[in-house]
Amino acid sequence: MKRLLLILVGLLLGLALAALSEGRLTHLRSAAPGLVPDWLAGAEDTSSLWRGQRRGLQPPPWPVAGDVAWRFDQIEGLGGRWSVTLSAPGLSGQGMLSLPLALDRADLREAGLEILLADWPALIDGWPLGGLVRVEGLRADLSLPERRLTRLDATLEWSGARLAGVDIGTAEAVLTSDAGTWRAPFALTGDVIRASGTLSGRFGDPMAQLDLRIDPVGEVPEDWQRALDQSGQSVDEGWQITRDIDLGADWPLF
Repeated sequence: MKRLLLILVGLLLGLALAALSEGRLTHLRSAAPGLVPDWLAGAEDTSSLWRGQRRGLQPPPWPVAGDVAWRFDQIEGLGGRWSVTLSAPGLSGQGMLSLPLALDRADLREAGLEILLADWPALIDGWPLGGLVRVEGLRADLSLPERRLTRLDATLEWSGARLAGVDIGTAEAVLTSDAGTWRAPFALTGDVIRASGTLSGRFGDPMAQLDLRIDPVGEVPEDWQRALDQSGQSVDEGWQITRDIDLGADWPLF
């Protein structure tokens, strides 16, 4: 999310230069190509500070490339607000990005995402996922010019959840942040397994800590049991998994 916000802010700042060159990026590229920032690579020539699009955006660790579009919405205090949309295979999103004239912060509000997991590469190597993930109430604050994420909050719901072709129920998570840290308690309920735990970390550090408990509810496939025996510790009739995860690594993350 931080990388995506930085790219969006960079686009708007770069297009402010275009506004000084007859308003469109094509004019800046023609008149002064040396002034075109690297982050505007991929932005359409007709793009301006008021509206535009950049194609092929893929900040790590996103597994698919997408397109981001923006449209100036309104003046907001001593600054502006833009409507932003994101589209990619299996992904759609939207939100409102505010940038004050002082350029000391950027705020993302009223944001949400929908992800069709079956259209994405497997998050867990060799274990394809399915279902719809909805991210709602997404809020993010970015401190400038140090480019430091200071807030990230959202609620997540995974409906029609599937793992390796098996229905596993519904999952929910709540992402909160405070004092430079973030945490996302989550729970999954279904007819095969029940899972609960927390994923947590610190802003600026790609390493996150996973604390996960899985208990059988129905008949757990044998290959699942072998994988859980290898990656976790047997506790009563279930499994406990505690490990560090590099969220900046290439896909798949597990």
